[in-house]
This record gives sequence, C-alpha cells and structure tokens, in this order.
Amino acid sequence: MIIQSKKRSFLKTTTLTLGLAVLAPALFATPASAAERSATQRVDDAAITAQVKTRLLADETTRGININVDTEAGVVTLRGTAPTVAAKARAEEIAKAVDGVQVVANSLIVGDSSLNPQTATAKTKEVAEEGEHMAGDAWITTKVKSQLLADSDVKGLDINVSTKDGVVTLAGRVPTTAMRDKAISLTQGVKGVKKVNTQALKVGS
Repeated sequence: MIIQSKKRSFLKTTTLTLGLAVLAPALFATPASAAERSATQRVDDAAITAQVKTRLLADETTRGININVDTEAGVVTLRGTAPTVAAKARAEEIAKAVDGVQVVANSLIVGDSSLNPQTATAKTKEVAEEGEHMAGDAWITTKVKSQLLADSDVKGLDINVSTKDGVVTLAGRVPTTAMRDKAISLTQGVKGVKKVNTQALKVGS
C-alpha cells in the first residue's frame, strides 16, 4: 500500500511538472508574440496606405482629388471631398483592390471641396505625415513611385525605384531621352531626395 501511494504521488508530481513545462513557454511567449503581431500590423497598415495612395494618384478619375487615407488593422478609411458620386465610388473600388484591405470606410463627401472642412483637415494631416516620414527611404521610394505613376508621360514605363540614405536609384528602360529627363525631374521634386542615380536607367527599346 505504501509503495502504491508513493507511486501515485510520483505520477502526479511528474504530470504536474510536465504540464508546467508545456505551459511555461506559452505563458512567457504570449506577450512577445502579441508585440510582434502589433509591430507587423503597423507595417502592413503603412504599406496598405501607401499602395492605396499610389493607386489613387495613378487613376485618371481620382488623380486630382485630395483624399486622405488611413489604415488600421486592414480597415481603410477615405476622407476628403469627391467632385462626383462616380469619383467617390471609384476611390472605394481602388482601395478595395489593394492586397490586405479588409474593409473600406468611404467617408468621402460629394461636393465642392472648398465648402468641406473635412478636406482641409485631411490636407493638414497629410502634410504632417509627410513631415514625419520625409526622412525615411521607404517613404521617399513610395512617393517617387506615386509621382511617376501619376504623370501621364511616364506612368506606363517600367522604372524600378529604390532609395538608400536619400539617394534614389532609377533602373529600367525608357524609350526617349525626354522621358528619362522627365523621370529624373519628377524624382528630384520629391521632398527628402538628396540625389538621383540614373546609371541603370537606359534609353532605347
């Protein structure tokens, strides 16, 4: 009887020890995993916002509209003023097509932008965001790509953009010297660009 009692006690102790060994990593890993997920989500949201803005600038219908884009956990909110119902709908359609977007909250107001205080707020916020992120290479790359896509002369060209320490490298091939010069000019006009490297941007078919 004493031997059986000791055996049961040993089994219980062993089971408890194993249970704690399995549970402990999970308990200690949870906060770190949550923090990592949060950081990853912020990066994903920033990438989604950049993609939406780029596509809005590249589209003929929404190109000239001042639209503020915010993303949180994959939910994109559009604010500002659209000149027509069709333009508002098009902006929402463009945002929904971006990878990672879960929902689009279309808060665009149809009407005259000068009469909509929301547009002024959106513009102020966008300027503040530009000032906050201007020094970042990723922001510069996104902004240059947006400018190239928004320009009717060069938007269809295959130009790769990369940035390191404010130096933007343009790579690819353009049909004419004029197109090359236009791409350089658009890039130089972006805030934060220190220099444009075009050694890898070739002219010709």
